Amino acid sequence: MRRTILCAVSLLALAVPADGQYGLYGGYGARDASQTVAQWYQRFLGRQPDPYAGGWVTALQSGQNPEQVLAGILGSQEYYLRTGGTPRAFVNGLYADLAGRAPTPQEESYWTRQVHSRSREDVAYDFLTRQAQNWDRGGGDRSWEDRYDYRRPSYRYR
Repeated sequence: MRRTILCAVSLLALAVPADGQYGLYGGYGARDASQTVAQWYQRFLGRQPDPYAGGWVTALQSGQNPEQVLAGILGSQEYYLRTGGTPRAFVNGLYADLAGRAPTPQEESYWTRQVHSRSREDVAYDFLTRQAQNWDRGGGDRSWEDRYDYRRPSYRYR
């Protein structure tokens, strides 16, 4: 009986990740949060970060989920206007920028309804996380993940 318990405890200890395995700041490896936010601003807003971007940097350094931080940028009025200033244009912008393609009519309809009933930030977050789940199941275009690779566990922000 003791041998069984000892084996079970040993296996459990091996399954629990060590602190260093996920990094210091939310588990995203050695990555510069300022540089990441600057790249997001350039890519999605078409400009350099302003002093208010420091809030996003601090959020990453504090361990906030990068999808939440990026959703905040994508849900901003600035991004909304940059993509066309309508719910449908916003959805098409998310697809173009994150999935690298246009949405199907069904996808466009679904996400446009979401924009009408929820905050843009929440919609962007759901879009980001659903795309990631789709990729994790082996489907969809992985180009977004390859371009914005902060999701990989070997990265952490400093």
